[in-house]
Amino acid sequence: MTYRTVRFPSGREVGMAGLGDPAGGRLAVLLHPTPGASGFDPAPEATARSGIHLLTFERPGYGASEPSDVSVAGWADDLAGHLREVEATARTAGRTRFGRVGIVGWREGGVYAAVLAARHPDLVDALVLVAAPSPSHAAGASEQARGSLAAESPWPEPAGFSDRLQRMLDAAKENGDDGITRDRRAFEESIAPPPQSDTRSLILYGTDDDYATVRDAHWYAAGFPDAIVERVEGGADIIGREWERVLSFLRQPG
Repeated sequence: MTYRTVRFPSGREVGMAGLGDPAGGRLAVLLHPTPGASGFDPAPEATARSGIHLLTFERPGYGASEPSDVSVAGWADDLAGHLREVEATARTAGRTRFGRVGIVGWREGGVYAAVLAARHPDLVDALVLVAAPSPSHAAGASEQARGSLAAESPWPEPAGFSDRLQRMLDAAKENGDDGITRDRRAFEESIAPPPQSDTRSLILYGTDDDYATVRDAHWYAAGFPDAIVERVEGGADIIGREWERVLSFLRQPG
């Protein structure tokens, strides 16, 4: 894993981590939950052999990212601008031409992922939402619901999942509750009809998840008419259980 800070087109300094195959020809982004931070890999061995270069970014108030007020759409646009710069730099340097990218949103990260895919169809060719609540559900979530990642125990395979998750949650707390507060404000402002896009999409929700439910999955599916919606075993942990499936979907040609 490589960890550093980058500057987005807006001038905002953002913490990020690069995971998976740094020489891979496929670029994808994993957007973290609330709370969350960059550097979390659901299953490093699977990611490493996937041929995917996976980037993770910290939203304002988390980890090394500067605190700032930004809407869901504003963050999505800023991230899209950075990804275009990454592609341009790789092309100029004569390295891999990434082209369009895949986006994965886990839990509340799905709110940002869906908006990014809808606003930038020329950039995003695959979207995966994993146990993602709708914005209204995320905005009204109780402390207990948002703390469910830390509370759920024991976590299943893949090996080391619990330790990697705890490191992410610890990094997310470096600025106290600032990131949670900013996320929640952004969710409240983004409550609206579902984002609309024909982006190739996979929406997964868990059998044991009382937070991100079938209603949330179908809220997103209403805006992504070609989406595959699947009910799978588990709760918030389905990011680990289904990670190979997620990677396979991202690798498929758009």
